[in-house]
Amino acid sequence: MDPKSDEPRDDHEEEADGERHIVALQKFVGFVMMVLAWLQLLVAVSSGTDANSTPFLLFFVGIVIFVNGTVSAWYKYAIMASATVAGLAFHYHISSTGAATRLEKGIIVYGTILIVAYFMFAGQKPARRIRTPNPPP
Repeated sequence: MDPKSDEPRDDHEEEADGERHIVALQKFVGFVMMVLAWLQLLVAVSSGTDANSTPFLLFFVGIVIFVNGTVSAWYKYAIMASATVAGLAFHYHISSTGAATRLEKGIIVYGTILIVAYFMFAGQKPARRIRTPNPPP
């Protein structure tokens, strides 16, 4: 019989479990919002159709939610503030002109591709550990 199962759980452990769930939910919701908005803008860029400010708002709100759940460094709030300002600036500009231009849609679509490619190919990679075979006796 496990002695831990008889003991009541500590309040701090329960809060940590709840916080992990909230962080996972923030990562998931933020990522889904960014992907769905990016797909809307990709279709608008490739087909030449109009896009209003909604996909831009969804994209930048997704960035804010995702960063809030993933980044714990000192620059977390600077990234969130800059994403908020950029999203509101795009919203104001697109609302005043009526529809987003191809350049504005392309900035988000191709900028996202470049950022993802950078972190896929140029980011730090974990050290590879090669197991050498045991020497013969």
